Amino acid sequence: MNPAPPQHPCTLLGAARMALALVDDPRGMRLKAHAACRLGYHRDARRLWESMARAGDADALYQLGQMAEQGLGEPPDGHRARALYQRAAQAGHAAAAARLA
Repeated sequence: MNPAPPQHPCTLLGAARMALALVDDPRGMRLKAHAACRLGYHRDARRLWESMARAGDADALYQLGQMAEQGLGEPPDGHRARALYQRAAQAGHAAAAARLA
């Protein structure tokens, strides 16, 4: 019995997402998260960002704040967004600090 062939991506981002499927280094995870978010796979993007945020990644905290603020894959939550921006800013993320100003 042969496994089903992978689905053909409909967009360049979809192709990138497929190409990055096996990449587990931090840069690859970041690219996968961005691609997932842009394609509307917000749950997948959040899972990746949360994994990186647990490891102390300031950009991941900022991206989670953006998702919370904009309501991507979850209801908008300004309080949660602010808390994530604060954590990202404390970790040295300049854009997060600017969002708090």
